[in-house]
Amino acid sequence: MPDLLVGAMICAVALGLGFLAGSAYRALDLRKAGEEREELKVRNRELSRWLQEYKDIHARDSEISTLIPSIVRRLAERHPTDALPRVAVRLTKELFKAAQVVLAVVKKDGSLLVTDGVGIPPAWRGTLVLSPRDGMIGDAMRDKILVLREERAARRGRPELSDLERAGMVPDAVIPIVVEESVVAILAVAGSAGKMDRERPYASMLADLVANSFQISIAIEALEQRAVTDPLTGLYNRAYLADRFLVDLRQARNYGVPMSIALFDIDRFKRINDRHGHSAGDAILRKLASFLRERMRSTDAVVRYGGEEFAVLMVTADSGVALEQADRFRTELEEQTFVIPGQADPIRITISGGVATYPQDGQTFSDLIAAADTGLYHAKENGRNRVSASRPVELLPD
Repeated sequence: MPDLLVGAMICAVALGLGFLAGSAYRALDLRKAGEEREELKVRNRELSRWLQEYKDIHARDSEISTLIPSIVRRLAERHPTDALPRVAVRLTKELFKAAQVVLAVVKKDGSLLVTDGVGIPPAWRGTLVLSPRDGMIGDAMRDKILVLREERAARRGRPELSDLERAGMVPDAVIPIVVEESVVAILAVAGSAGKMDRERPYASMLADLVANSFQISIAIEALEQRAVTDPLTGLYNRAYLADRFLVDLRQARNYGVPMSIALFDIDRFKRINDRHGHSAGDAILRKLASFLRERMRSTDAVVRYGGEEFAVLMVTADSGVALEQADRFRTELEEQTFVIPGQADPIRITISGGVATYPQDGQTFSDLIAAADTGLYHAKENGRNRVSASRPVELLPD
């Protein structure tokens, strides 16, 4: 009997231990299953986040791919040089969905002047001057490459500030605009929607396109300027006068105001060339050009019309005012002495002139030039060194 009791107790203890062991194993299995579920949840969240990032990147790349052709087309259009900063700022904002964009151009002293921007205080435009040596701007100017804030901070720790940051704008990137190996401007971008480190190629592409547009615009304007400029005197030429006349003629018609043209010719200029040489004649033409330019009104235009002839377009000047002004040129010039390089004695020159006025002397450019030339001929025929108004051409009797 005692043996049976002992055996029963042993069996009970064994069963209890087995139950406890089973419970422990089941608890361990449940814990492992729970940990595995949590791990799966974490992986699922990471996968969802990665998938969303991939979707965002794909959507952003698709968006940029649709913007690039438009940007290329707009920067390939003909833009005046002074209009390009605004175009570049707008395209930069559009491309990077930036909250702030600033364009600063390099001045002659090397500093940068903010000329345009979006999301910035209006007072910055044309007044905020930036150092070319400090912070991200200094790096971009020195190395002539795009500078990202995150990359610069990783390299240098706490970065030094530029004048732009001191003024209140913290750029994500500073993009230099390089023309013929020189930085001519910088674009600063802040609050961009995308990650600038991923969009570096697009920023570099934009910088190249803007630089090309600047270069082409400058070249075209230089060619246009040469086309309407006399190379000897630096004055505008006859082609410019004809175009300028049309502009001023519209104003004269719209506002009912007069407009006059004065033609001047150096008296006995051939004698100067014959006695002193053509280099002396060229020097006289340059000095006379400077003389007329210094004495003209800011609203008027003085041009070398051809040879030893000069013309002055006088806006809002009636015949009386134009004759008075032209005669003042003549009398002041008569008192001038001209020192010729290589010549011991200075020489004096005189001019004759003819004046014609819109509308009474003509309605077109050719009409007024012809009328002024008639007055000039009359001045020459009546002793030179004088100014005459337009006179009708009289036919000689048979």
